[in-house]
Amino acid sequence: MANPSDKDLAHLDNISCNTEVNLQVLTPTQAIRLKTRLIGVDSGKAVILALGKDRQWQLASEFVTHGQGVVVRIINAEDPEANIVAFRSKILKLLNAAGQWLIIEYPKQLQSVALRQHSRIPIHVEAAIYSINSNLDVTGDNISVKPISRGHLDDISIKGGAYLGETIAEASADDEFQLQVNIEHSMETLYIPIQIKNIQPIEQAGLCQYGFCMSESGEDIEQFVQKVILSHLMQ
Repeated sequence: MANPSDKDLAHLDNISCNTEVNLQVLTPTQAIRLKTRLIGVDSGKAVILALGKDRQWQLASEFVTHGQGVVVRIINAEDPEANIVAFRSKILKLLNAAGQWLIIEYPKQLQSVALRQHSRIPIHVEAAIYSINSNLDVTGDNISVKPISRGHLDDISIKGGAYLGETIAEASADDEFQLQVNIEHSMETLYIPIQIKNIQPIEQAGLCQYGFCMSESGEDIEQFVQKVILSHLMQ
């Protein structure tokens, strides 16, 4: 992640209390992913999170300790650009007497992405394309259906994106397909209808880049893009 700019840090410092936080505990043997909420930010010193009480937090309790490395990801939905903020840090302390708080070291490195900006955001997230008639369910349980192309998302925005992958036979501009993305950190499979807008063969690799727009409502697209960007930042 790049060194944080004053603007990036301002996004972090001004995120509202009670905003949902995605927390990943970095262990050598397993991926521990927890959800919590922001208590507050002491600029330049610490980020304060709520200690969770659900079963996932109970199972992770032995790893939630002083010095443990973590990755923090926050979507600042109240910001006009819906900035997604992500950083690596470590746990400084747990404060039970103050109301069960988890104190995280203020980041030295930080990444901030404006979700609602119109420019494309470079990413690399594994994806696949299916026929629009595949009748895939939203849980992705229909394993008998095979994708017509495997590849990855190369960039994304709420206006559309670029998919780089295996060539789709006889595909042309305005054709419609279903795009699949597996979100590893939440173990979720997403599907969204897309329409191809342009095709650029990558001859030396035997692949094609497909520019596309998404055929859903604005809210559904925004939720899809949020999850895809968070998946990218989890890597």
